[in-house]
Amino acid sequence: MIKITGTLPRYFLIALLLFFFPAGSVSSQEAAPFFDPQLLQWMRTDVSAPTGMPFSFEVRGDKKEIYGRMGPAMSTTGIIERTIVDQGISIYDTALWQIALSATDAPEDLAMAGKPVEHYWQGNLNDFNNIRSGSGGQIFVYDPASPELVTSSLSQQGRRGFIFRIMNANGRYLSSDPLDGKASYEYFPNNPRIHWEDWKPIAGENAWVVMAALHLLMKKPTEERAEAVELRLAEELARAAIILQAGNGGVRMAPLGTYFHLLDIPPGLSDAQIAQRLDDQAKDVNRQKLEAPAGALREFPAYHRWYYDEIATENNISWYAAFRMLYQVTGKDEYHQSMARIEEYFKSVWDADNGVFYQGAHFTDGAWVSNFDPFAADVQNWSLVVIGPAKIDAWFGEGAAYGIWKATKEFSGVADEQGKLQGVGFTKENDRLSIEWTCGAILGTEKLADYYASSHPSWAQDIEADIQSMRSGIEAYRFKMRDNEAAYSYSSRRGWIPFGWYSHEPGILSLASTAWVFLIDAHINPFEITLPPIEK
Repeated sequence: MIKITGTLPRYFLIALLLFFFPAGSVSSQEAAPFFDPQLLQWMRTDVSAPTGMPFSFEVRGDKKEIYGRMGPAMSTTGIIERTIVDQGISIYDTALWQIALSATDAPEDLAMAGKPVEHYWQGNLNDFNNIRSGSGGQIFVYDPASPELVTSSLSQQGRRGFIFRIMNANGRYLSSDPLDGKASYEYFPNNPRIHWEDWKPIAGENAWVVMAALHLLMKKPTEERAEAVELRLAEELARAAIILQAGNGGVRMAPLGTYFHLLDIPPGLSDAQIAQRLDDQAKDVNRQKLEAPAGALREFPAYHRWYYDEIATENNISWYAAFRMLYQVTGKDEYHQSMARIEEYFKSVWDADNGVFYQGAHFTDGAWVSNFDPFAADVQNWSLVVIGPAKIDAWFGEGAAYGIWKATKEFSGVADEQGKLQGVGFTKENDRLSIEWTCGAILGTEKLADYYASSHPSWAQDIEADIQSMRSGIEAYRFKMRDNEAAYSYSSRRGWIPFGWYSHEPGILSLASTAWVFLIDAHINPFEITLPPIEK
């Protein structure tokens, strides 16, 4: 990895890094867009043949050895995690992939990027006969006062709910443990036969479906946009999000009925203890379902209420951007009003003591109470991109946006042995680097540097140095997979993330990481569309 020190001008640093990293390593708003051919080729090929959906991960090295470090062989948690890494796709990862591919304007890339939209609109994916959530044959309720407002009926287009956040990319319901091939496990949820077990219609991931659909919409001729399926899908999902907006303006994390797997998992447990707790909970839920009288689940026990009573700031940043795109495209005031309501939520979760945004809020004893822990680095980075430094400073005082970045570096910055910033982690930690979240930091700090260039040039200079060092720092996690393909790791090490999942060791390559690097090097902001709106 090339190490650059000193205070060289930015254009010299860009030229030097582009010489050593011909894949367009440095993101700069002044430089010409660059589509990294090796990243692009990997994204084109790591795709399911049966469905056209991409995979979220590819394992580099000995799969059995790597899978062996993902929990015990006889473990519900381990089996589910291994299956997701081996065969899964997140609709958030897919959205990043769609935005990246659509940026090339190549017909074959646009066709690939459009395939998920077809699945989402049809509402099925091979064995999964319904990937949309709502009432009518499902447990999910978006509005307790009017459960029928959002339906799971695929025939009622325009009224259907969110898409499930993670699916088997091949569209296969039954599977086997990638570690040892076993097809059954006594304590697997609902049925000992190993099958897909992640049915969470989460708000944030669905906002990204909307953003990707609108990026694709902008690639269509103007006269085709008003009736395009991309717009119809985006507005259908936005309707469900608006129904989930709470009294404080925030979009709830998910409808009632969404299973929360972290109930009663206290902080401070080891990875092994967390895995054991999760396995025990899966067994308990199985028993409760067997013992419950008919219709009892409609009373929504705590593990089916938690997400509905939770608002995630990251989810709302995503929906704020999605609503803004929809308002730009359609001119409909309902989207502008939803943005204004989310702004009120943002103001309510400002942590004045630390100068950052709280991770979210939970409905407790009749009121929304901010979540003081855990600290979420992505919330801070994305706030700089989506809300923007000008609005943040207007709300909270001059320099507030710069303060967000300083606090994020302090809480989550990862430095090398010489003390040089390499990237950021997920939460309050200085020993784990997320490539994906570092890319968000790069995009956010680029906005920050531009904003303060005239008013606070010394701040801007410091921020520019951080941009360069982070972009250089993530190159340690770029791997060449085949002759003309390369991809980036998910993170620098395996470990539990307090938001509910494990980070992966460098041998697990990530679609989210790779697509983010591709986008920042191509100077594409996924939160924005820039082409003219539909002409009515």
